[in-house]
Amino acid sequence: MKKLKKLLLITTVGLLILTLSACSKGVGTSKDGNEQKIEKAAMNLVTAVDKNKYKLISTEELKKWIDNKEDMILVDTMPADAYAKQKIPGAINATLPTKMDDVTTEQKEAFLKILGDNKNKKIVVYCGFVACERSDVAATIAKEAGFTEVYRQPGGIVSWIDAGYELAK
Repeated sequence: MKKLKKLLLITTVGLLILTLSACSKGVGTSKDGNEQKIEKAAMNLVTAVDKNKYKLISTEELKKWIDNKEDMILVDTMPADAYAKQKIPGAINATLPTKMDDVTTEQKEAFLKILGDNKNKKIVVYCGFVACERSDVAATIAKEAGFTEVYRQPGGIVSWIDAGYELAK
């Protein structure tokens, strides 16, 4: 009985040490371990979705839609040079700024031209990563123009790469 208690105690202490060391190394947090950056990005995302009334789609769900050839328009909102290097397969580029106030008339018109006239078509927008707000700008423009099925993939190209999915070049 004493051996069993000792073994249980050693196992419990070992698991506790393992758990605490994993938490201190930033597992499940930003690469640099700064949780404030993650919290700020998460709060900005929640606020933007609530304010602008678009939907979110996860990287995994977007991959399923692409694999199933879902009828949608997929828009990469990154600068043209970033788009030229790598993109999610099937994405069309529409470079947009990170703030609505910085959108030019030409950028807005070019983006809406890509979306077409079918206001019920699924529109999926993405940018670089959760804290990047280009996709929020795109989703907001689409919603304001009357598109009803607007989705933002918040993790962007970085999440796509982290998931190990194929890139288009």
